[in-house]
Amino acid sequence: MTLSTAALLLVIGAFGYGFLRPEAVTQRGEQPHLPRYQPVAPGQVAILIACRNGATTIAGAVAAARATGAPVYVISDASTDGTAREAAMAGAAVLELTRNVGKPAALHEGYVRFGLGGLYRAVVILDDDVLVAPDFLARALDHLSERVAIVVGHNVTWWPHERRWNPWLAKRAYSYWNYQAVVRRLQSHFNVMNCISGSNSLYRTELLDVLLPQQPPYIVDDTYWVLETHRRGLGRVVYAPRAVAHLQDPTNGRDWYRQNLRWLWGTFQGVIGHRVGRRNTRFDHAYLLLMLHWLLYVAGAPLTLWLLATAGPGLGTGLLFLLAGHAFWVGIAAWRLRRPRLLLFLPVIVLGDQLYRVIMVHALVKAIRQPTVDRCVWDSPARFAVPAGSNA
Repeated sequence: MTLSTAALLLVIGAFGYGFLRPEAVTQRGEQPHLPRYQPVAPGQVAILIACRNGATTIAGAVAAARATGAPVYVISDASTDGTAREAAMAGAAVLELTRNVGKPAALHEGYVRFGLGGLYRAVVILDDDVLVAPDFLARALDHLSERVAIVVGHNVTWWPHERRWNPWLAKRAYSYWNYQAVVRRLQSHFNVMNCISGSNSLYRTELLDVLLPQQPPYIVDDTYWVLETHRRGLGRVVYAPRAVAHLQDPTNGRDWYRQNLRWLWGTFQGVIGHRVGRRNTRFDHAYLLLMLHWLLYVAGAPLTLWLLATAGPGLGTGLLFLLAGHAFWVGIAAWRLRRPRLLLFLPVIVLGDQLYRVIMVHALVKAIRQPTVDRCVWDSPARFAVPAGSNA
């Protein structure tokens, strides 16, 4: 058996495990120092959204959030459009800031000013362009056992009919499915999740009381939160595959590149800043394996191209084999997402996969040159209006 065959079998086995046991988050091997939290009822949860210049999407996000039955609070981070007005008209309690402080600082300000830590036992933090399913809260609470501090929602790309041929939405829809079907499910099971969905996750207020007062030193705030949760032993971080949230994703190449670069830059900042891999814990061991996977993933691109370039008469066969492997996986994604047209984007997905490796290298260099930031502030991709309750 060749090394490549063994790797393929391991990947298939990992997928099979995640597919057959989507909610297997047992207490086996639980670390004894993790705190035991009290149960949380649906009426003890609030939804918090920090937003800057999100007038296009905030009303839909608030309406969808209110459909879960939870009260919604919005912080307008010095918005210069009608964000505050739209949020208030949609039924949210609104706090307007006069100075742009960035998402984590705005969340902390709203959390304190609204008194959420004293009024509720848990808070769902959403982005202003996210439409959660009506049962999002109920599905997330199903996973909030006594050892759990964070419940991560299930990302689904908002891919409306009028944008059905957008290649960047196709690539992101596949990427979300691929990551969550294998890596996130396995990480959740073993409590070694290295990143979370900052746009749609549920946090215990005991955790937010500790994390929100701190200014994250990384460009991605939720990277800091999850690393601190693991480092301090504040509780488990688990994935709720049926707590569905539809996200607006980049619709052009420039925004797609920049968003991925920021996410990966924040990831590598976390690896550097938290000195990941230097402690004898399950989380550190798992993260080292993940980084080894990244190394092989990036190195695999030039190696594959070299093998194809030197294949001679076998070039056509090699290309067909490469495409067949991708087509098999994309076909499963198309079936699970109920998006048959995803198969038509196979060339885009393959090319995007190669470009993603370039972004990883770019992000690593950027993190080495700038391992911290003064403020967690960035420009979001262009948004488009989506009415709440629309069929995704």
